[in-house]
Amino acid sequence: MLKRTTIAIADDHKIFAEGIRSVLKELDWISWMGEAFTAKDAVQLFADRRPDIFLLDYHFPDGNGFEVAKKILAQYPTAVIMILSMENDQDIMHQCRLLGVKGYIIKNLSSDELIDAIEQVLAGHTVFMWAEAFPAPSKEEDGGLSKREKEIVALISKGLTSQEIADAINLSVLTINTHRRNILRKLNLKNTAMMVQYARSNRW
Repeated sequence: MLKRTTIAIADDHKIFAEGIRSVLKELDWISWMGEAFTAKDAVQLFADRRPDIFLLDYHFPDGNGFEVAKKILAQYPTAVIMILSMENDQDIMHQCRLLGVKGYIIKNLSSDELIDAIEQVLAGHTVFMWAEAFPAPSKEEDGGLSKREKEIVALISKGLTSQEIADAINLSVLTINTHRRNILRKLNLKNTAMMVQYARSNRW
């Protein structure tokens, strides 16, 4: 029988936590372990349930996710924690990475992106959705793509996978996949093959 991944969440917005629960409970490889709504209860929830992955909000009325993660990791060094936040702040992300947090995800992601991030962490990767995942609109030509997006298109046209591209330019797979979707949308293309053809026609 397939071993299920156990997941719990701590978030002070109950409706958000309930939404995540409803999405993840639909997956047959996940077992839901519960919710907490304060920083204090978050530490207790992890201690009581010891989930494989702990989804942790950054802001609480009685503390923040960094301090909660610090307390948990001090007692359980192998804990797998993914922070969910509206703070698209590279300094905060960097501190979380140094602490040993396995993921830092911006809350405006889709349910598919969250599931992808969880799968990446389960596979042993770290997933940090940096500010680069939300580039400002480019004023240049070339379909309005940013310099980073053009670089990714060029690598895709060489046959590299998302994982290979992530390794090459030091970004997460989740960020690369977000760039892929943004590129297709900006260029009004339907798939990767069309993207490659577009890149070659523009000699990128």
